[in-house]
Order: sequence, then C-alpha cells, then structure tokens
Amino acid sequence: MGYIVKKEELEALREKYPQGCRVELVKMDDPYREMPPGLQGVVTGIDDSGSIHVDWQNGSSLAVIFGEDYAVKIEDGEVTVGELLRRYVSCRKEFHFMTPSGYVDLTAQDAEKILAGEMKPKGHPGNPEYAVEMEIRELLGFRCKEPDVRDRRGCVKALVY
Repeated sequence: MGYIVKKEELEALREKYPQGCRVELVKMDDPYREMPPGLQGVVTGIDDSGSIHVDWQNGSSLAVIFGEDYAVKIEDGEVTVGELLRRYVSCRKEFHFMTPSGYVDLTAQDAEKILAGEMKPKGHPGNPEYAVEMEIRELLGFRCKEPDVRDRRGCVKALVY
C-alpha cells in the first residue's frame, strides 16, 4: 500500500482502460467480499490514485487498487481459457488448448474439476506421456481469440497466450 502514481502512469491507465471497457479480475485481496479470479466487469472510471473503478458481475463496485490488485482488459473477440471452460463445460465439450506450457487436453469432467479447484491441469509437448502439472490459475488466465466451435466432434480448440 502507499503506491504513488506518476502522471504518465495515470494517463496510460486511463488510455488503456477507458470508461465502458470490459475487464477480468486476475487478483484482488479483499477480506470482506469474495472477488474470485475470472470475475468480469465494466470500467466506470479511474481516479487520481490510479484505482480502476468497476461494476462487477457479482454486484460489487470495488475498485482495482493500483499496485495491489490486478485486472486485465478483455479485448473484443478475446476470452480467457477460464471463460471458455465455463461457457462450454455444460455442453459436455472436449477441450484442446495449445498453450505456452504445452498442449492441454481436457474432457468435460476434467474441465469441471479444474474449475472447482479439484484437479491441476497438465501440459505436454505433444506426447501426453510427458505431461507436467501446471497451476490452475495459470491455465484459466491464458487468453485466446474466441474459437470456432463447429468441430464435428464438438471439441473446443484454441491457441492461447
């Protein structure tokens, strides 16, 4: 706490997060309100301390505090892996992601477990035999362009970054 925002940083924040843009929460520590990663909202403004004020989808209007909390702007047509899993898991889709940590292949059941925090995903270099566990937060935070989900098998495939 106690971060001082430089004028240039404040101008850059206001340019990057204009009023009305969508953001997704990556990290917020608030002892009084549950603010989970992946929560989305709409920016209502940025104050002189650099805090990004957001109307969150859970009804909260807590600000993203400069230097303490972290949210990312959601570009048009861009989603997180977490958002894709939540969107398609109920359709019993399979998932195939090419991530910086390797390929991640998930059944709908695996996706449900990952979203519930009950299973860590595994990335592999092309051969599942060499899969290595990765952090749930890492996988769910990767971003990708909205995938075309017209695959005959119903598999959601995306190149993520």
